[in-house]
Amino acid sequence: MKINYNEEYKKEVSNLENNNKPSIFLHACCGPCLTYPLTELIKHFKVTVGYINPNIYPKEEHEKRYEELKRFVDELNETLNEKVQLVKYEYDYQVYLNAIKGHEMDKEGGERCTLCHELRLNEAYEYASKNNYDYFTSVMTVSSKKPSSLLNQIGYELQKKYPNTKYLPADFKKCNGTLKGINIGKEHHLYRQDYCGCSFSKQEREEYRHQTESFKNSQKLS
Repeated sequence: MKINYNEEYKKEVSNLENNNKPSIFLHACCGPCLTYPLTELIKHFKVTVGYINPNIYPKEEHEKRYEELKRFVDELNETLNEKVQLVKYEYDYQVYLNAIKGHEMDKEGGERCTLCHELRLNEAYEYASKNNYDYFTSVMTVSSKKPSSLLNQIGYELQKKYPNTKYLPADFKKCNGTLKGINIGKEHHLYRQDYCGCSFSKQEREEYRHQTESFKNSQKLS
């Protein structure tokens, strides 16, 4: 039976006491994907954002996405008088390469991506558990290109591994969440990357761009 994770999210937050917000560790991949989930979650939780993404390549891109994410958090804190905290893991692309070994040539959206999701969510959930957060979730379900069902399944499996921190199911793309996030990002003039993160997705994107430009040029000449 297909699970509506957005409804599961609503059920969970409806049982919370708003005058005593629980803590949540929110894994975030970039500023644009953080926008809507964070503005939603601060209504119900004391939020710490975790930038734990060893998959992003190259290091300059990793740092650029972090700086944009940090800027958004800082602006939100100032505007809404919030106290959202931010945790960042140091860059180590080899951790990602070790995790996806043997799947380097997989197409975008295949097993390589699943292994990447599992890696990042495990590292973030482990941090949440070790630091005694009440809840854990990720912003990645806001993306129209990310499999919400798979991400939630991984989250529930990790809850068994780290039982002291409860997994918060979510599907942030529902209720126009993706569009809301895009609009918030535009308001804050956030940098919006054109590839997922790893060197393989970057290469696929560059090849697609080259093919598109070649086709346009051929059309002009015909």
